[in-house]
Amino acid sequence: MMQKTGTPWYAGRSKKYALLAVVTVSLCVFMAAWMVCSMEYRNRKQDVLTAQQETLAAWVSGTVDAVTVWTDALYGQARRVSGSDLYRLFASELGQMDERTTALINDADSGVTLPDGAAALAEEVPLIRNLLLDFMTYSGLLDARIVSPAGQTMLSALSRPTPVTEGQRDAVERAVRGKVMTFAPVRASTSGLVLDMADPISAVMDDGDKPVAALLLTTPVTGPIAQFLARDLRQADLKPYLLQRNGDVWEDLRVQAGVPAPLGSVLAASLNPGSDGGIPFAVRPSLSGTGEAYSLGVRVPGMDWWVLLEVSAGAVDSVLRHQAGLIYGVGALISLGFVLGLALLWWVLVGRQQRIVAERFRNLYQLIERQKRLLDSVNVSLDVGLFMADVTGQLQVGNRAFAEIVGREESELAGSNLASLLDGGATGRLLDGIRRVADADEASTFELTLPRPDGEHLYRVSLFPFVDDVEDGAKGAVGIVQDITEFRRNSEKRRLQQKHTLDAFVRAVEGVDPYLSGHSRKMATLGGLVADHMGLDEADRRTIVMAAELSQVGKLFVPRELLTKTGKLSEEEQAEMARVPEHAYRVLRDIDFELPVPAAVHEMYERMDGTGYPRHLVGEAISVHARVLAVVNAFCAMVGPRSYRAGMSDDEALRILRGDPSFVRTVVDSLAGVLAGSAGETIQEQ
Repeated sequence: MMQKTGTPWYAGRSKKYALLAVVTVSLCVFMAAWMVCSMEYRNRKQDVLTAQQETLAAWVSGTVDAVTVWTDALYGQARRVSGSDLYRLFASELGQMDERTTALINDADSGVTLPDGAAALAEEVPLIRNLLLDFMTYSGLLDARIVSPAGQTMLSALSRPTPVTEGQRDAVERAVRGKVMTFAPVRASTSGLVLDMADPISAVMDDGDKPVAALLLTTPVTGPIAQFLARDLRQADLKPYLLQRNGDVWEDLRVQAGVPAPLGSVLAASLNPGSDGGIPFAVRPSLSGTGEAYSLGVRVPGMDWWVLLEVSAGAVDSVLRHQAGLIYGVGALISLGFVLGLALLWWVLVGRQQRIVAERFRNLYQLIERQKRLLDSVNVSLDVGLFMADVTGQLQVGNRAFAEIVGREESELAGSNLASLLDGGATGRLLDGIRRVADADEASTFELTLPRPDGEHLYRVSLFPFVDDVEDGAKGAVGIVQDITEFRRNSEKRRLQQKHTLDAFVRAVEGVDPYLSGHSRKMATLGGLVADHMGLDEADRRTIVMAAELSQVGKLFVPRELLTKTGKLSEEEQAEMARVPEHAYRVLRDIDFELPVPAAVHEMYERMDGTGYPRHLVGEAISVHARVLAVVNAFCAMVGPRSYRAGMSDDEALRILRGDPSFVRTVVDSLAGVLAGSAGETIQEQ
């Protein structure tokens, strides 16, 4: 059937098909724009939260440092008394008296006749008390007294001291038991908020292993707490808190509260400190009771205090909403531009007046240009490099930040190839990454070094796959390039600091026991090789090497004569040696290794059959790091000479390890494999 003259070819069904095509493509454009905007919003949200976390962490860490300096000053004040031979001798003599005689000696007006020894000691009381009173007054303390290990007042600077509280008695008992200065929970008094602290006092001729008494001090803390919480805050919506955990109860130490105020069960449950003692960055109910907040807390070393800083979740959400509005608004405008373009195309196909169509084309073009300029302005504002390239390296899109990275003008990027912008090595890595991402249809991230005028910079490259259906299904990737040079430099600084700490500990241990010279380094070398032989990842390998270098730190707290003893150890001496891992863990637990190094050292003497110590762990409960350290430490100990024997041969040591079921056989086999290889000769020379 012939078409009627003058009827256009697109009449009838063709109009419907053209309209359906326009609608379909429009929906696809909106979906693609929504996906791109969602990805960009997620990145912006992560950046905002990361910046907020860094702000909170910086203030909290600084405040914790200020509190630590203050507590160190308190410790220095206390040691003037607890470390004085005068007070130590007086406390030792008082400690030999019964409780009734001690009370009479402390009471100068008792009028009771005392035995000769007690009477002579009572004559010293006025002098000692006056000295203690002068110390209390000079130091700005509210109370100072010497108490027995059981918490009985032996001598007070005050003529009429208040009874010892339960919290003070608990602090004294913990100080005597742990042989360290201990703080009691902050409490309310007539003088405001006060803090009690107990420092053990040892006998004059004693090495401090068994304290005979404790120095109990009370200091006002209302002023210091106010100063800590008043540190400079760069944001007005930040709220600082100083919290303490009194048993199972969390309390707010804000000065305006008047007394330590217990937190509700919901607020207390939301704090939940992590394994490092810190309260991680997260959104939780605000301690002010006004909705939710992002907060972060750090524990003060040696105290049950936490410094916490929070920012209203509404303030953060407001920033995120602004970012979302900008991103999705731009995406909507760009999508609208495409849709209008398609609508104009459809209008051209079905319209008859070419001049009208041409005019609308021009209007649409102007609109699209405005949208493009808006998109370009957003693209320029990004501080990370952004590009789009196919698998051949041909660039389709590149922003100003990417142009700066490759040392070109933004106008030079269009139509360029990565090979013309980067050196051969960098181009090869990028093209390999783009091909892998395109083939696997999965995102990928790697690091890339590029030259800059001020030296080489390190960049993190994130690639996301895309398929260009318009260009015959061409594949490629969208790349985000971020400069991480400064971040990596800071990480390297922390690594060097850790190395210096390791070296200092190793030198200290080797100075205590000459037979340990080179032991830790040999353990570290063997541990790293065994980890490689077992196929462990880099994090596990670094943990094993660092833990091996610090494995003997606990022996710093063992008497030298015990380490070098040639005879059999007594039960008491064996028990002392069994405390070595606990000593090491106590020293290392507060150091930020970013790896489970303290736990690995703590478990090094555990055995698979539960015969080890200190916690008698069994099987899989022992970490893989500790299993490797156990085998390597035993081997190095057997092949190394000691004061009471010569070192074994490697074969004899391996035979003993293979016959002991408490060691992991696969680890022993890996050790044998290392020693049989080329690395074994190098190790023998150490």
